[in-house]
Amino acid sequence: MTTTTFLTDARALALELGLLAAERLRQAGAQTLQVEEKAQGDWCSALDREVEALLRQRIARRYPQHVFWGEESHSGTPSAAQLQAQPVWVVDPIDGSMNFLRGYPQYAVSIALLQGGQPVVACIVDPVREEAFTAARGLGATCNGRPLAVAPTAQLSQAVAATVFPKPRAPFMDDYLRELSAVMKNVAGVRRAGSMALELAYLAAGRIDVFWERGMGAWDAAAGLLLIEEAGGQLWALDGQPWYAASALAASTPTLRAGWEGLLTQALPK
Repeated sequence: MTTTTFLTDARALALELGLLAAERLRQAGAQTLQVEEKAQGDWCSALDREVEALLRQRIARRYPQHVFWGEESHSGTPSAAQLQAQPVWVVDPIDGSMNFLRGYPQYAVSIALLQGGQPVVACIVDPVREEAFTAARGLGATCNGRPLAVAPTAQLSQAVAATVFPKPRAPFMDDYLRELSAVMKNVAGVRRAGSMALELAYLAAGRIDVFWERGMGAWDAAAGLLLIEEAGGQLWALDGQPWYAASALAASTPTLRAGWEGLLTQALPK
């Protein structure tokens, strides 16, 4: 069983490392970095790998028996058995790399610890606004120490939605565009700023009400999942898979879930 002492210690480490990584991003600032295009619309740089290596080193120093799963390390997805058997740290060193590399001020460091395949510690740090979102299972979620709670929005027509656009050549683009059309016609507004981690943190903070995406990675969702749940919201897979293996995810406040899930489902052809 995960103890409160372990959770608070791991949360403190996640926050320490998130702030350390955020400071490294601020130091890098607008300096010229060599850009690597992993795929069309999917960018990274040597800084992504440098920050991830730093976080991996610091985590291994504190918890040498834990597994590390990073977006840039290409270490492969842990097996379901491994996720159930061992603590796994899931890290995205720069969520919103394209934004960072272009000087668009919407990116974050995302760190989560999984046990039994579920996040038990989370930290998302916004280096630009100097906001640190943290959570531990059963201990609540905060932003810079202030408790978080999802918004009380009562109707989907009053909701603010957020999303992440698929990569240009995504095979599910047509389905996504059907969903986007349905959402734009049925909510108060739609936001897309380029960092899934921050969008999920914003749902936990009550700044948006609903969210959906297709084709993102587990490192994009892990920390935000716990923040949302600890703030009273819900996140689920649209394809019935475990969240870390899902091809599409959605999240909302409990009040809006039925309508939100129904809207996304009805947008697609039978």
